[in-house]
Amino acid sequence: MKILLMEDELHLRQNIKKFLNIKGHEVDDFENGEELLHNANPSDYDCMILDINTPEIDGFELLEYIRNNGVTTPALFISALTDVQKVLKAFELGAEDYLKKPFDLAELEVRMLRINPKKSVNNHIKIDGNFTYDLKNRILLKESVACQLSSTKKKFLYMLVKNQNTLVTFDMLRDYVWDSKEITHSTILSTMRDIKKIIPPALIKNVKSEGYIFQN
Repeated sequence: MKILLMEDELHLRQNIKKFLNIKGHEVDDFENGEELLHNANPSDYDCMILDINTPEIDGFELLEYIRNNGVTTPALFISALTDVQKVLKAFELGAEDYLKKPFDLAELEVRMLRINPKKSVNNHIKIDGNFTYDLKNRILLKESVACQLSSTKKKFLYMLVKNQNTLVTFDMLRDYVWDSKEITHSTILSTMRDIKKIIPPALIKNVKSEGYIFQN
């Protein structure tokens, strides 16, 4: 999914973006509504995640403006506000959901997917004549039989297939596969060599100094 994120607290904004990138979503992030409107078109996105109290143009003002201009992109408000009238206002302006801070990032993604009409995906991806990947269960199937892979290879392959036709950077692999642990670059290269022994290597494009693209 392509996500439009507005949050003025830098650390939280970075954490949300990093988490959603790892989960396979594309995120454009902005500090406030003025910056967002100057640099992005809300109708180009699958979902908007909007803070309420931001400088310049806040979340309420932003949503009211874009709804008045016919933009129907689903909106999810995130805020520390608990006032019932504020929550009601969010829905009156056309928000689909409201999540109170602090929140778990996994819950944010679940709510984001729930409100998006394009959320349904094909859980079975055909790789070639022999292999199929079950995205829901994160299993590689060869002629309908599950392949036995190590935990590391499972996570590595999941990142590639989940983000098919999109660059998976070395940093994304370190964050997800190795839980941000300190590993050498050769470890990533070695794991990729093992992956290429399992599925057709021609499906994986090496982007020099950046990462890999699973082309399907």
